[in-house]
Amino acid sequence: MKPIHLLLLAMLVVPFSVFHAQEYRGAELDLRVGNGNDRQVYLFLGVREGCTSGLDLAYEEYELPPTPPNEIFDARVIGTPGKSQLGTGSYRDYRAIASTTAPFTETYTIAWQCGEGSNGILVALPDPMPARIAQIRIDGEDMTGETSWTSTFLQGQATVEVRFNYVALSYTANPPSLTFAVNNKDPLPYQDIAIGCEGITGAAWSIQYDAPWLYVSPSHGNGAGNVRVSVISSSQPAGSYQTVLQVRSPVYDAQLDIPVSMSMTVGVHDAPAPNSPALYRNYPNPFHGQTQLRFRLGDAATTPATLRIYDNLGREIADLSALIQDIPVPQSVVFDAAPFPAGMYTCRLTVGPRVYTVGMLLMK
Repeated sequence: MKPIHLLLLAMLVVPFSVFHAQEYRGAELDLRVGNGNDRQVYLFLGVREGCTSGLDLAYEEYELPPTPPNEIFDARVIGTPGKSQLGTGSYRDYRAIASTTAPFTETYTIAWQCGEGSNGILVALPDPMPARIAQIRIDGEDMTGETSWTSTFLQGQATVEVRFNYVALSYTANPPSLTFAVNNKDPLPYQDIAIGCEGITGAAWSIQYDAPWLYVSPSHGNGAGNVRVSVISSSQPAGSYQTVLQVRSPVYDAQLDIPVSMSMTVGVHDAPAPNSPALYRNYPNPFHGQTQLRFRLGDAATTPATLRIYDNLGREIADLSALIQDIPVPQSVVFDAAPFPAGMYTCRLTVGPRVYTVGMLLMK
């Protein structure tokens, strides 16, 4: 075969990011192979946990029909001697992961025929280079950092060497832990945490926790990002509280625990009269769909009162005042939040000049 000419050509229209929307256990190189006449296919070369050297149907390695006549465009991955057996070829060739501690190289073979009316083949390379891929060589030429490779051969094959650096995924948090001091006088506090990903730049993550006095936003993401952790209730009994924010990968075994502690002080204000109005914490909170709003009018039962719900922008979204009973004993009404999006809401009870509020978290 004559030497292959290398050219830097513009990438085609469809972005490579479309093909990285779904995360999986492995690393992958996407090659877009076209003949310059609006004919193109995508070939996927990579490593995945659980793959073999043959066709793995569970990973969408399907055998293609035999190569069509030369007048018809075709591109595919074919078997590499001693490395893989793909029959008549496939659009995908995944191998087992050779090492999770040291870089390793896998060799793949792509084949093409340009079809009628074409002057050559264009292989577009991803830019930037995918995570866990350290080097790309096509027929011995280092293509790392390049955006395309071309050949003037109308029919041919090329070897693609991909060097993987399959380091383990891990998460970081700055700060590594949080401490809150809360009382029933000052505004409820919040703190920000910077989440980082090492090993896979854009790895997905989610945060799980079981503390009803906290709210985390966003609770999931991809790659590095900032997370706001807010205390949403000052109605807890006095004391110390601890929980853990569990940062987890939906795909890998990576995990990180962020300790959170809160000290609650009550009685900052003068103690209320035994039968004064009160707004209790709604139940459940956080809630899905419906929650009970619990309150007491006490000795102000004959005073005009309102019960309204506001979103996190301060807009009134519901007025439940018509459901208030003129009785001194504790009572409750149901708030149906099914029509509203997930997020933070505020319940506000107004009894004459006195205003009571409590934060609520709606989850969908």
